[in-house]
Formats: sequence, structure tokens, C-alpha cells
Amino acid sequence: MISRNGGPGKFAFLTGCILLLFPRAHCATEDELPSDTRPGSMERELLDYLLDKKKFPQRDLALPTDPGGNAVVVKLGLTLNQLMDVNEKSQIVTTNAWMQVEWKDMSLVWNDTIYKAIPAVRIPPTRIWHPDILMYNSADDRFDATFHANIVVYSNGDCLWVPPGLLKSTCTIDVAYFPFDEQSCEIKFSSWTYDGNSLDLQPGDNNTDAFQENGEWELLGMPVARHEEYYYGDPYPDVTFYMKLRRRSLYYSINILIPCVLLSALTLLGFTLPPDSGEKLSFDVTILLSLTVFMMIVAEAMPETSMAVPLISKYFTCTMIMVAASVVLTIFTLNLHHRHPKFTPPMPNWVRLVILEWMAWLLRMERPGKDTSSKGDKSKDPKRREIELLERSPLRGKSQTQSYFPGNGIRTDPRNFYNSQDLIGIKYASYAEDEHDPMVIDQQIRQRKDGGRLVSSECATILEELRFISERFREQDEEDDVVNDWKFAAMVIDRACLVFFTVFTAASTIGILASAPNLGKDLKQMYGG
Repeated sequence: MISRNGGPGKFAFLTGCILLLFPRAHCATEDELPSDTRPGSMERELLDYLLDKKKFPQRDLALPTDPGGNAVVVKLGLTLNQLMDVNEKSQIVTTNAWMQVEWKDMSLVWNDTIYKAIPAVRIPPTRIWHPDILMYNSADDRFDATFHANIVVYSNGDCLWVPPGLLKSTCTIDVAYFPFDEQSCEIKFSSWTYDGNSLDLQPGDNNTDAFQENGEWELLGMPVARHEEYYYGDPYPDVTFYMKLRRRSLYYSINILIPCVLLSALTLLGFTLPPDSGEKLSFDVTILLSLTVFMMIVAEAMPETSMAVPLISKYFTCTMIMVAASVVLTIFTLNLHHRHPKFTPPMPNWVRLVILEWMAWLLRMERPGKDTSSKGDKSKDPKRREIELLERSPLRGKSQTQSYFPGNGIRTDPRNFYNSQDLIGIKYASYAEDEHDPMVIDQQIRQRKDGGRLVSSECATILEELRFISERFREQDEEDDVVNDWKFAAMVIDRACLVFFTVFTAASTIGILASAPNLGKDLKQMYGG
């Protein structure tokens, strides 16, 4: 046996010389080598000592005893590495995390000076006792999705177990302020079989320094708290980690919210389109269909719950109600615009008073070429009536003696005779003034004599034709006035709808979006503030 003072180098040199001199000499096996020269022999001897089932029977099942008879203190920490997914519809949060479980087992203590300063050994969790800690709100198919790595055991009996895993936990997603919402998701750990009298679970260190940023969610913090629940008089402690998450709403603001606001603004422009364009109704219906598509996209991402209505859904609902109401009012205004006195009843007086006078005055709208107020009725103006009679007289512009034409173009001096043109003038003037019956005027004209002769039948026929033509023109003017009244009423209602829906859109947009708790932060993020 070579002395240990010679060192391993001298022993290897002498062994090589012996092999050169005696090639057939017997080579020593690994078991025949000294214990301090065998690779890993110290650790194996230590493991044989620690895992000796004769000395420590049922080590993997028995709870480590405390010298004072107290419960085994187990500290649980969590290192959060990455937020994999937040499924709002299924309400499941997937995280990449490492559990840090620490406890003390006095039966695993050894003297590190005897075993050449071996500070720690790695033991599979199936060989020694370890706490049966599970995630209570797990949504994984296997329930325990951690990888059972080795347990690091130190010479003073401290045990450190760091099982990594993809943790799927249930989380109640509150979508009341979507997409400006904040969520608090719990990850609850506790022993599955031990109560607080045997295993005292305490919170350890939670580490988020290595957390990788998520494109949709921002991690605000991860506080930890310990709770106790009593069942049949025994306490059952648990350690709960709270992940504080805030949604990054820039994506939703650009792709959903801003298009919705623009569609709402386009709805207002629909009231400015003239009804004769033919695109007024189709324009509003197209906007309604576009909003429906956007709302279906949002509904697909939201959980099917009636506990809370998302903020963006409230805004979509208000906007869709506004657009639907604009479609109804557009149909109403088109109905007014295309009314005709031959097919519809005349305009009621209260409609003329409310729409053509009050609403038009309130909206500062003036009807071109006509004053709808009673004080400004130009048909009762004598000068205007005289001008109209002169315009209708066929003697307008003649060069006869002006003394016989007092202003209306008709000879009134009884010393002069009436020619055919005078008769036509009498016919037009009397009929336009609407002061005499046309049949009576015709009878008077027929009774007049010109040089002892009656007016010829040709002149009477001309008068009949002129009366028919003038009546048709008068009816046409009356119809045009009625049609123009309905068209102006449609314009007034369009202007009123434009003002009302502008105020409603601005109020609903500011009122709903201003209630979001993180709108200011998102606006700063959007504009790089």
C-alpha cells in the first residue's frame, strides 16, 4: 500500500513503471483502489450512508421529525420567467415558472470534514421525503405540470427543490374595462395531504427579475400572501401569488377602437347627403354592417359571461343604436322628401308650424325664395300682386296709349272698345286676382258689343283654352309649393338629426372612454410620451 503522503501523482508514476517492467502483472480494479482515489467514491459513500434503508427505513415516506416536535417549516417561492398566454375566453393563464421549495431534514445532516468538504448532493425526489405541494387552481390535464428535478441536499440538512414547469392556472378575467383593463390572477399552492399541524407552509422569495416582456400584457408586480383555511378544526395553510397584469391596449385602439370612432363620424356625414343622390340609405346601411363585423371580432375574444359588459362593447352598442336610429330617420326623411300632393295628404298645419317655422328658426335655416312666417306672406302684398297681374297680361309691353292702362295692362275707359287682346287681359287679370268667377266674366264678355257685333266664337274658344292653361299652371304652382314644403321639412329634420347625433356621439365617446382607468397611460404610450 502506498502511503497517502506520496500523493496520487507518485502513485500513478509507480504504477506505470510496474506495468512497463511487468506487462503481465495483475492490474488493480477500481474496488481495490484506495477510497480517496476512486472517482465519486466519496459521494457514493455519502449517498449510501444517507439512503441506507436499514438505518433510515421508509425515508421517502416518513415526515422529517423536528427536535422540538414542531411542524416541518416549508418555504415556497416562485420565479416567474415568462407569461405564455392569457386566454380570456377559457379564462386560463399559462406561465413559465420555477417553484422554489425549501425545508430542513435533520436526518440528512453529515460532517463535511469527513467527506472531503462535499457541500451538497443531488437526490431524486423519489428517494427522500418531499412535500406534496400542488397548485390548487391548476387547469392542466395532468394537474401537476412541473418537472420533478433532483433535490439539492446540503450538509446542514437544508433541502432545496426547484421544479420548473408550464403552469396553467384558472383566472377570473374581469372584462368590464376591456381593452383598458387590469387583471389579478392567482396561483395558489398548498399541501395536498398535510395540515398545518404537520407542515407549516410559509411564503418564500418571489423573483421577477428574469421575466421576459409580453407584447400584450405588462407585469405590474407579483405579491405573495399566506392564508389559512380550517377544515374540521385543523388549519390548512396555502401560499398564493398574485400576478398583477395590465393589458397593452395600443393594438386594440388602433385596429378596433379608432375605426369604430371613424365609422361613427361617417354616420354623421350621412345626414349631409342630399336625398336625390340615391346613396343616403345605402351609406348608412353599409356603416351598420361594418360595425356589426367589428363587434363580432370583439365578441370572439371575450368570455361568454354576463357578469360584466366590456367597455368597448358598450361603446359599440351605443354606436350601433345611433347608426340604426340614423337609418330609421333617413327612411323618414326620404319619405318626406319624395311626397307628392297627388298621392299623399296635404301637410298638416301643426307640421308646418313646428318644422317649417320653429325648428327652422331654431336651426338658423332660411328657405330660399320664400318666407314661411305669416308676417312675411308676400302673396298679400298689393304691389307684388299688381306686378304679377301685369306679368300675366298679354298686353304687357304694348306701345298703346298708357292712359288706358292703369298699371295692369287692361283698358278701362268705357269710351273705347274691347279687342281680343283686351278680352284676354280681362280674362287673365280677373282670373289671377281670383276675385270673380271666371264663368261670370265670360258671360260679361260675351254680352259686350263691338260696333254692334258679338264677340266671335273663336275668341270664346281661345278664352276657354287660356282658362284651362292658366288653371293647369296654377295647379302646377300649388303642387310645386307643396312639394317644396315637404322637401324643406326633410332638410330641417336632416339638420336636426345632424346636430343631435353629433352631440350624442361626442358625449358617448367621451363618457364611455373616459371611464377607462388606463386611458391616459395608453395615450402616452401611443404618442411616445
